[in-house]
Amino acid sequence: MPTHLADDPRPTARVTPALTEEGRRALEERMERLRTDVLDPLRPHLIGPERDERDVAEFERALAEIERLQAVIAASVELPTPPTGKRARVAPGALVEIRDASGDKVRVRPVHPEEATIDDERISWDSPLGSALLGAAVGDLLEVPSPRGSWSCEVVRITR
Repeated sequence: MPTHLADDPRPTARVTPALTEEGRRALEERMERLRTDVLDPLRPHLIGPERDERDVAEFERALAEIERLQAVIAASVELPTPPTGKRARVAPGALVEIRDASGDKVRVRPVHPEEATIDDERISWDSPLGSALLGAAVGDLLEVPSPRGSWSCEVVRITR
Protein backbone atom coordinates (compact mmCIF):
# COMPACT_ATOMS: atom_id res chain seq x y z
CA MET A 1 0.00 0.00 0.00
CA PRO A 2 1.35 3.46 -0.80
CA THR A 3 2.93 5.26 2.11
CA HIS A 4 1.24 8.58 1.39
CA LEU A 5 -1.45 9.96 -0.87
CA ALA A 6 0.95 11.31 -3.50
CA ASP A 7 2.24 7.76 -4.09
CA ASP A 8 -1.27 6.29 -4.49
CA PRO A 9 -1.60 5.07 -8.12
CA ARG A 10 -5.39 4.97 -7.87
CA PRO A 11 -7.12 7.93 -9.47
CA THR A 12 -9.28 10.08 -7.23
CA ALA A 13 -12.11 7.68 -8.04
CA ARG A 14 -13.32 7.60 -4.48
CA VAL A 15 -15.05 10.82 -5.55
CA THR A 16 -14.99 10.50 -9.34
CA PRO A 17 -15.52 6.97 -10.68
CA ALA A 18 -12.88 5.95 -13.22
CA LEU A 19 -14.05 3.22 -15.59
CA THR A 20 -12.43 1.25 -18.37
CA GLU A 21 -14.05 1.58 -21.78
CA GLU A 22 -15.31 -2.02 -21.49
CA GLY A 23 -16.62 -1.33 -17.98
CA ARG A 24 -18.57 1.73 -19.09
CA ARG A 25 -20.07 -0.25 -21.98
CA ALA A 26 -21.02 -3.13 -19.66
CA LEU A 27 -22.73 -0.78 -17.19
CA GLU A 28 -24.66 0.82 -20.06
CA GLU A 29 -25.71 -2.66 -21.23
CA ARG A 30 -26.83 -3.51 -17.68
CA MET A 31 -29.02 -0.41 -17.66
CA GLU A 32 -30.56 -1.37 -21.00
CA ARG A 33 -31.26 -4.92 -19.77
CA LEU A 34 -32.98 -3.50 -16.69
CA ARG A 35 -35.16 -1.33 -18.93
CA THR A 36 -36.11 -4.09 -21.37
CA ASP A 37 -36.16 -7.14 -19.08
CA VAL A 38 -37.59 -5.61 -15.90
CA LEU A 39 -39.23 -2.20 -16.39
CA ASP A 40 -41.00 -2.81 -19.71
CA PRO A 41 -42.62 -6.12 -18.70
CA LEU A 42 -43.73 -4.69 -15.33
CA ARG A 43 -45.35 -1.48 -16.65
CA PRO A 44 -48.75 -3.10 -17.48
CA HIS A 45 -48.92 -4.58 -13.97
CA LEU A 46 -48.53 -1.25 -12.18
CA ILE A 47 -52.08 -0.01 -12.75
CA GLY A 48 -55.54 -1.42 -12.35
CA PRO A 49 -57.35 -3.49 -9.74
CA GLU A 50 -54.95 -6.43 -10.07
CA ARG A 51 -51.92 -4.30 -9.15
CA ASP A 52 -49.46 -6.23 -7.01
CA GLU A 53 -47.26 -4.22 -4.67
CA ARG A 54 -44.43 -6.72 -5.23
CA ASP A 55 -44.38 -5.64 -8.90
CA VAL A 56 -44.32 -2.01 -7.83
CA ALA A 57 -41.41 -2.69 -5.47
CA GLU A 58 -39.47 -4.55 -8.18
CA PHE A 59 -40.13 -1.72 -10.66
CA GLU A 60 -38.90 0.87 -8.14
CA ARG A 61 -35.81 -1.21 -7.33
CA ALA A 62 -34.89 -1.49 -11.04
CA LEU A 63 -35.58 2.20 -11.60
CA ALA A 64 -33.35 3.15 -8.65
CA GLU A 65 -30.56 0.88 -9.98
CA ILE A 66 -30.81 2.51 -13.43
CA GLU A 67 -30.64 5.98 -11.86
CA ARG A 68 -27.64 4.95 -9.74
CA LEU A 69 -25.81 3.55 -12.78
CA GLN A 70 -26.62 6.67 -14.81
CA ALA A 71 -25.13 8.82 -12.05
CA VAL A 72 -21.97 6.69 -11.88
CA ILE A 73 -21.50 6.81 -15.66
CA ALA A 74 -22.24 10.55 -15.86
CA ALA A 75 -19.72 11.33 -13.12
CA SER A 76 -17.04 8.95 -14.38
CA VAL A 77 -13.86 9.55 -16.27
CA GLU A 78 -12.28 6.99 -18.59
CA LEU A 79 -9.18 5.25 -17.32
CA PRO A 80 -6.15 5.81 -19.54
CA THR A 81 -4.65 2.75 -21.19
CA PRO A 82 -2.31 1.24 -18.59
CA PRO A 83 1.38 1.23 -19.54
CA THR A 84 2.98 -2.09 -20.45
CA GLY A 85 6.56 -3.21 -20.85
CA LYS A 86 9.50 -3.94 -18.58
CA ARG A 87 9.09 -0.83 -16.43
CA ALA A 88 5.31 -1.02 -16.18
CA ARG A 89 3.63 -0.88 -12.82
CA VAL A 90 0.14 -2.17 -12.15
CA ALA A 91 -2.34 0.63 -12.74
CA PRO A 92 -6.14 0.58 -12.63
CA GLY A 93 -7.49 -1.28 -15.65
CA ALA A 94 -4.31 -3.27 -16.32
CA LEU A 95 -4.58 -7.02 -16.85
CA VAL A 96 -2.23 -8.68 -14.37
CA GLU A 97 -1.11 -12.28 -14.30
CA ILE A 98 -0.12 -13.47 -10.84
CA ARG A 99 1.26 -16.77 -9.53
CA ASP A 100 0.42 -17.95 -6.03
CA ALA A 101 2.68 -19.97 -3.73
CA SER A 102 1.39 -23.26 -5.17
CA GLY A 103 2.34 -22.16 -8.70
CA ASP A 104 -1.22 -21.57 -9.91
CA LYS A 105 -1.60 -18.60 -12.23
CA VAL A 106 -4.61 -16.32 -12.48
CA ARG A 107 -5.33 -13.13 -14.39
CA VAL A 108 -7.05 -10.20 -12.70
CA ARG A 109 -7.83 -6.61 -13.63
CA PRO A 110 -8.03 -4.08 -10.74
CA VAL A 111 -10.86 -1.64 -11.51
CA HIS A 112 -13.26 0.77 -9.82
CA PRO A 113 -15.53 -1.13 -7.38
CA GLU A 114 -18.60 -0.36 -9.54
CA GLU A 115 -17.00 -2.17 -12.47
CA ALA A 116 -15.66 -5.13 -10.49
CA THR A 117 -18.84 -7.23 -10.81
CA ILE A 118 -18.87 -7.23 -14.62
CA ASP A 119 -16.89 -10.44 -15.06
CA ASP A 120 -14.68 -12.89 -13.16
CA GLU A 121 -11.46 -11.21 -14.30
CA ARG A 122 -12.19 -7.82 -12.73
CA ILE A 123 -11.53 -7.14 -9.07
CA SER A 124 -12.11 -4.01 -7.04
CA TRP A 125 -8.99 -1.95 -6.52
CA ASP A 126 -10.22 -1.60 -2.94
CA SER A 127 -10.09 -5.37 -2.37
CA PRO A 128 -7.07 -6.79 -0.55
CA LEU A 129 -5.59 -8.21 -3.77
CA GLY A 130 -6.43 -5.09 -5.80
CA SER A 131 -4.84 -2.83 -3.20
CA ALA A 132 -1.72 -5.04 -3.04
CA LEU A 133 -1.37 -5.07 -6.83
CA LEU A 134 -1.62 -1.34 -7.53
CA GLY A 135 1.86 0.04 -8.08
CA ALA A 136 3.52 -3.40 -8.23
CA ALA A 137 5.89 -4.41 -11.04
CA VAL A 138 6.67 -7.71 -12.75
CA GLY A 139 8.65 -9.89 -10.35
CA ASP A 140 7.30 -8.25 -7.20
CA LEU A 141 6.29 -10.62 -4.41
CA LEU A 142 3.18 -9.44 -2.61
CA GLU A 143 1.60 -10.31 0.72
CA VAL A 144 -2.19 -10.19 0.44
CA PRO A 145 -4.19 -10.02 3.67
CA SER A 146 -7.28 -12.19 3.95
CA PRO A 147 -9.65 -13.31 6.71
CA ARG A 148 -7.85 -16.68 6.86
CA GLY A 149 -4.42 -15.10 7.05
CA SER A 150 -2.21 -13.51 4.46
CA TRP A 151 -1.10 -15.28 1.30
CA SER A 152 1.63 -14.42 -1.16
CA CYS A 153 1.75 -14.07 -4.92
CA GLU A 154 4.15 -12.90 -7.58
CA VAL A 155 3.36 -10.49 -10.40
CA VAL A 156 4.20 -12.45 -13.55
CA ARG A 157 2.95 -10.19 -16.34
CA ILE A 158 1.21 -6.85 -16.85
CA THR A 159 -0.76 -6.28 -20.04
CA ARG A 160 -3.70 -4.13 -21.00
